[in-house]
Amino acid sequence: MATFHGHKQSYVTEFRNYEDGAWYTVTVTLQEKETLRVGYEEFTDGDDNLFEQSSFDSLEKLHEFEKRFRPLSIQAQDHECHKLVHGVRVCASLHFNSDDLRFYDAVVDRVEEHNHSRTKDAECLCTFILSWLQGPNEGKLSAAGIGDICIVQPISEPVPAVASFLEITRRRIESKSGQELVADCHTGTKTKTKMGFFERMEKGKQRAKRSVLGSSSPEESMEDKELEGKRNVCMILIGNVDKELCPSTAVEFLYKHTQVSASIFIFPSLSFEIYTRGAIMTHTEQDFQKLCDFLTDQNYIITSLTGRPWVVIEKQVGLKNVKASIGTLFPKSEVSLYTFFFPPLFQRRT
Repeated sequence: MATFHGHKQSYVTEFRNYEDGAWYTVTVTLQEKETLRVGYEEFTDGDDNLFEQSSFDSLEKLHEFEKRFRPLSIQAQDHECHKLVHGVRVCASLHFNSDDLRFYDAVVDRVEEHNHSRTKDAECLCTFILSWLQGPNEGKLSAAGIGDICIVQPISEPVPAVASFLEITRRRIESKSGQELVADCHTGTKTKTKMGFFERMEKGKQRAKRSVLGSSSPEESMEDKELEGKRNVCMILIGNVDKELCPSTAVEFLYKHTQVSASIFIFPSLSFEIYTRGAIMTHTEQDFQKLCDFLTDQNYIITSLTGRPWVVIEKQVGLKNVKASIGTLFPKSEVSLYTFFFPPLFQRRT
C-alpha cells in the first residue's frame, strides 16, 4: 500500500517538476548515496521522483537540475503588500480547476492599489498584475490577489541531501569525462555509454518528430552530419600551473565563466620543480574556441591562489595532433588525474 505524504514530515524545500514545470513543496532524501528521492507533499510515495547519478552526463545538465531546488516560498501576508512592487519575482498560483492548483514564477508588472479593509485584520484589496515567467501563461499578463502570491526566498545553502548528491554526481561526471578523453587519446576510439532517463526522453521526442516529418528528411540528414562533423578532440596546454591546483574546482571555474564543460589533467613533474603543466580538453571545436578566447583575453590574467599565472603553451585540434603533443611530454602510461585544492582566480590587469 502506498504511503501518503502528509504534514508530519519536514517540508522546507520546493522543487520545479519536470513534467509540468510547476513548483511543488517537497521533502528530499539521499538513498545509499546513489539515488535522490523527491517526495511531494499531499501525494503518495508512488508519485515520488527518483534521480540516479547515471541520469546526468554533463555539468550543464547537473547545474540545471540544481536550479530546480530552492527554499520554500512564503505566502505573502496582507501587511506585506508594499513589498510587491514592479519587477519583484514571485511564485503565484494558477487555478486549473477546483481541485488543481499549481504554482509558477512571475514578476510583478504593476499594482492597482486599493485601501485595505477596515476589519481587524486589515485585508489587502490590491490587485497585482503579474507577468508570467513559467507555465501555460508564460509571457502573458493576468491579475492576482495577495492570497495567490508567495514570496520567493533567497538561496543560501542547498539542502544537505541535494548538496551531497550534486557533489557525488559532479565527481562522477568529471571522472567519466576524463576516462573517455584519455581513452580517445590512447586508442582513438569512442566509449559508448548507456542512455539515462533524460536521453531516453529526448530520444522519444525526436522519434515522434521524425514520424511526423519523415525520417528521410534531407534537412535533418544534413544537419545531423554537420553537427557530427563539429565534434573533435581539442586540447589547450597550460604551463606554470601550481602542483596543488584542483581539477574539479578548475572545471567549475571554467564552466562558471564560459559555460563550457571541459576535462582538466595535471601532468606529473619532477620533485624539484615548483610548477607543472596541465591540459584542458574538450570534444567540440566550438567549446575549444570559447576557452581559447577566455584564456587569452588581454583584460585579465588567471592565477592560482599562490599568484602563479596560467600560461597558454600550445593549442591542438584533432586526435592525431593531441596524441602527438602529449607523446612528447612523457609516456602515455604516466598520464594521471590528480586531486587539487585551490581554485584559479581572476586578476584584472592594471
